[in-house]
Amino acid sequence: MLWASLAVGVLLGLFAGIASDSWAPAVQFTAGSLGFGAVMLFLHRVVFPRVRVGSRAGTLLLQALVAVVAVTLTSFVVMNAILLIHYGVWMFQRDESGAFVARGSWTPFGLPILPVAALAVTIFNQAWQPMRALEERARRADELAASAQLQALRAQINPHFLFNSLNSIAQLITTDPLRAEACVERLSEIFRYLLSSKDRTFVTLEDELEITDGYLDIERARFGEQLQVEFEIDDRARRWIVPTLILQPLVENAVRHGISKKVGGGRVAVRARLDGNELVLDIEDTGVGMFNGRAPADSTGVGLRNVSDRLTHLYGGTYTPRIVSRPDEGTHITLRVPERALDTADTSDVESRGSGRRIGPPS
Repeated sequence: MLWASLAVGVLLGLFAGIASDSWAPAVQFTAGSLGFGAVMLFLHRVVFPRVRVGSRAGTLLLQALVAVVAVTLTSFVVMNAILLIHYGVWMFQRDESGAFVARGSWTPFGLPILPVAALAVTIFNQAWQPMRALEERARRADELAASAQLQALRAQINPHFLFNSLNSIAQLITTDPLRAEACVERLSEIFRYLLSSKDRTFVTLEDELEITDGYLDIERARFGEQLQVEFEIDDRARRWIVPTLILQPLVENAVRHGISKKVGGGRVAVRARLDGNELVLDIEDTGVGMFNGRAPADSTGVGLRNVSDRLTHLYGGTYTPRIVSRPDEGTHITLRVPERALDTADTSDVESRGSGRRIGPPS
């Protein structure tokens, strides 16, 4: 819009300059057109979207009145700026006889008011508003598609987690029924939480740590001393907002695909720290290596792929997990989660469990 105003001003200014054999009209027309263009852009972006009454005709009439007032003020300012700069007078200044000195400026002052106001209302209703409505519908469609995909990814994790946990409990039933019973109770607590938070996109890191520790309780009952767990969590990081179920799937991978396949077991370490406006999460194990010597891109694990997809959807491709895996030495995965400012919609998404439980090394 500003470029169009500039083009019109330059064109009119060139014609006027050629007619008067002076560059002054070109400068005056260009400055004036830019002023009108800026006001029209302000009306379209800020004023007209808020000008609404009960009927369509009433809305158009009110927009027209607002536009006339705005363009009148703009024309007054532009005209008097030109008069003061070039002639040192203003529109209503009088000479000694009481006559208006710049009476000839009144016509060019009033001439553009009605055409520019009509143009502003017409462009807004015929072009600007429909274009913005289309953009809004496209943006909303993209948001709904992304939200649906994120919900599908989150839904994929729950049955995967349930299947693996029940498989671990099943192996305890014949060897240690009491521990199996305790694990079932722990699993019911975890799923009660998961069901209550199924529609939440974000939680605190404290919540993620509790879910992860609940899963590790089940696995520690199965593996005993062969599974060692280490947590190093910066207290400031515990309230960081993270995507739900972003940590437990990676710890589950470390246990099931790393530690459980290594003779003598091993250690899983979870570390969290703040680095500027980002949370850095490290999940490291001393297992057999997640990919058994293959490149990370060859992995088709549900948990890691799910976490990677959700981070990419939420924050962009630069937040893909960084993976280092060596055969017979273990795997190290690093996640970065940027700071997220909560708005009203997010507040309902984030709900701390509030149990006050602190995550730490198993006793």
